[in-house]
Amino acid sequence: MLSSGMHKTGIETLVAYNFWANDRILNACERIPTDAFTRPVSPDPGWGSLHGILVHALDTEYGWRSVLQDLPATQVLDADDFADVAALRAHWVQEQAAWADYVVGLSDEDLNTAVGDEKQARVPWQTIVRVVNHGTQHRREAAAILTGYGQSPGELDFDLFLDERGSGSES
Repeated sequence: MLSSGMHKTGIETLVAYNFWANDRILNACERIPTDAFTRPVSPDPGWGSLHGILVHALDTEYGWRSVLQDLPATQVLDADDFADVAALRAHWVQEQAAWADYVVGLSDEDLNTAVGDEKQARVPWQTIVRVVNHGTQHRREAAAILTGYGQSPGELDFDLFLDERGSGSES
């Protein structure tokens, strides 16, 4: 048993939550017209549109997974490559599968062993938590925009995710 750090089951739960919450956002996006999905928003949280926010969130998940797996992150995902919600969802489904494959191969030791140079060393669990937290920020922005369009994604709380999984007291 680890005295500090993170256990694999906790990381598996956080990664599953991340994709559960992303799916709720994408489901709400499917209920709005494409022009609303791509329309510039004001105030702009930094990515121009709901579309831009979600492509940025997906790109971040892809980029950090590539770093964690020591893979070349050869491309930055561009919003122009995703014409609509269906195209974005299709790529996100692939990314979800890649994260699931990555996480299943980890051990508690892997999650808690620093990687990188001494100055920027991070343990993988910290990077994974950073990715999930980053997604939470952008889902909040997306949820506010969707609510303004009359299509709230509903609750995105971690507790609801646990309740739906039937594991409210685990992890």
